[in-house]
Amino acid sequence: MMTQGALEGIPLPLEKTMSDLEMRIMADIVRSIKINSFSTAKADWQIQRLMQLGESEERIKKWIQDALEATDEEIERIFSDEVYEQYYKYRRFYDPFGTGQIPFEKNLELQALIMAVKVQTKESFRNITNSLGFAIKDFSTGKTYNNPLTQFYRDTLDGALTDIVSGSVSYDVAIGRAINTMTNSGLRTIHFNTGHSDRVEVAARRAIMTGFRQVQGKINEQVARDLGTDTYEVSYHIGARPDHQVWQGKVYTYEKLQSVCGLGSVTGLHGANCYHDYNPFISGVSVRNYTDEELDEMIAKENTPKQYMGKEYTAYQALQKQRQMERAMRKTRQDIKLLEGGEASEDSVIVKKARYQLQMQQYKLFSAKMELPEQMKRVYQDGLGKVGRGSSAALKKRKKMQVAKNAEKVIKEKAKARFSKFSDRFQTYNNGQKDIITYRRLLNNLNKTDIGKETVEYILTHPEIEIQMCYIVDHQKGTDGEQYGNIIRVYASDTKTVQRTAEVLIHEITHHKYDIGGCQWAECVCKAQEIKHKNIQNELTGADLRSIIKEIKRLYPEFPWR
Repeated sequence: MMTQGALEGIPLPLEKTMSDLEMRIMADIVRSIKINSFSTAKADWQIQRLMQLGESEERIKKWIQDALEATDEEIERIFSDEVYEQYYKYRRFYDPFGTGQIPFEKNLELQALIMAVKVQTKESFRNITNSLGFAIKDFSTGKTYNNPLTQFYRDTLDGALTDIVSGSVSYDVAIGRAINTMTNSGLRTIHFNTGHSDRVEVAARRAIMTGFRQVQGKINEQVARDLGTDTYEVSYHIGARPDHQVWQGKVYTYEKLQSVCGLGSVTGLHGANCYHDYNPFISGVSVRNYTDEELDEMIAKENTPKQYMGKEYTAYQALQKQRQMERAMRKTRQDIKLLEGGEASEDSVIVKKARYQLQMQQYKLFSAKMELPEQMKRVYQDGLGKVGRGSSAALKKRKKMQVAKNAEKVIKEKAKARFSKFSDRFQTYNNGQKDIITYRRLLNNLNKTDIGKETVEYILTHPEIEIQMCYIVDHQKGTDGEQYGNIIRVYASDTKTVQRTAEVLIHEITHHKYDIGGCQWAECVCKAQEIKHKNIQNELTGADLRSIIKEIKRLYPEFPWR
């Protein structure tokens, strides 16, 4: 059986080709902004813009053609060399029966399928490159829309140059915005009939793996038919998604491969992002790789969470987090290369490099804690080389000091601005008692948990909220907080501690966030969020929920359930 690592390696050259195309196009947009930014007269850059767009369209057409030629060549290699190697790995299955395997080139049924799959795969790549664009988020509505490549090129160039020429923002800010928009989205292939879009390297991986898995499945089934068996052993790999764990590593008939393992479906065996395989299994001859007891033990170990930075991860969740961190590093690498190509200020580049160094450190720590091998080849597949270090001698000389200084400055400024915005939401009502709850300590406490962070983010993004910290203010006994419309009251004389104050604030903000109250169900919802912060957990157990319901019914007998 092909290992997960071997399967993951199949599409890498094609993904790199698509990544190269993506970087060429994004670098071309940056180059156009840089060239035109030196024209101070609007008429000048409008004329220059038209020339640039025409030249860029021709360049992009050539780059797409070059990419298609490279992918065609790689597709031919995969469906000859890789499939050839896979085919003859089954030779040992025939030895115990004294029969020979049909020579690869004489297997007419398989050759016909390979030819059809090659045509289908090459056509898929042409479809990918025929509908390129970027996904843009509209922050006023929160929705994302797809912008075709030519229109995006024009809009981005026009927007950046208008800002620069008008003097509303600096060149650094304009180029940074354009780059961030591009790298957040990535070059995409757009399905205009559905509105869905995929990053080009994702679409490339799906296209080649769909074809390869078809051929791989055909070989498996043909070998089984030759050897007179209808049973197959499914492979096992670490970090399988939960719905695949239940059937991996076991033996099934072909009908069960379809009904139990989902063979033939997008989400099942050999489906999208599935790295399981199935090999012929001959009763009395073949020996299973793992017994049921061994599988149960391995899966139980995988599903035992490991902790990192206050969060728990199963093996599957840890792998997903690792992939997320790899994508974040690839984005930052692109940012650095594009900022350097656009001749942004040294400070802008250094800040991005500092972020990249931090991302790499976090990735190494996380991988070690989760006992996962580092997969930096996924990050380096972009072909951008080393981006974390400056190229000039002077920059190298002062790199550590400069990076640390700028990163620290950025972090401090962001933290200062965030705290200022947070504290602006509060008003203190004091009838003689000294303030005992400081906003700084309250913010730090909230940032300890996910629900606390969500509460802070909600407060920051809802300026209509006024939080009143009340000291020795008349209120109903036993009530630590209240919410009336946009007014949140916390009776700090009663809450006394920062921890309890944070819990009450989360409770009352939940009332505001979901616009709920006046019933036992609403109080249960708010209490649940409060308890998550108190216990530092993201999910509550059934026992937790039953305890909450019991307490709320006792405290609010006059309220209806809902």
